[in-house]
Amino acid sequence: MNIFKKILLFLMSANYASTFIQNGWAKFDADGFWSSAFIERWGYGLYFMYFIGVLEFLGGIGILIPKANKYAAFTLATVMLGAMITRIVFGTSMTDVIWIAFTMVTLLYISLVYGMDSEFKRLSDRVGKKG
Repeated sequence: MNIFKKILLFLMSANYASTFIQNGWAKFDADGFWSSAFIERWGYGLYFMYFIGVLEFLGGIGILIPKANKYAAFTLATVMLGAMITRIVFGTSMTDVIWIAFTMVTLLYISLVYGMDSEFKRLSDRVGKKG
């Protein structure tokens, strides 16, 4: 990987780390914006909001750790898939959906560049041997 790509990936990861650490932490405020969104608007429970907060907070930290970054980015992409589906089902602006989709695709790209594709290959090989 060339130096430009490494720097770009680091900057993208640092940006997402900052975003997800802040947003994950905000989900621990039982009286804040996110609790009204999760409970009143979308019908999810408070504990689900806390679970998503933990995933986002730890994912934000993990995306900066070399051995964990591919897993963290993939986990965050999965969380964004859920966020995108929630926003589509419960109706929100298309701008929100597009930004969430962009974030999800970017996180998937980061996870693949950091080596998640080899994890999928390894899993596929293991499943193929059992079948």
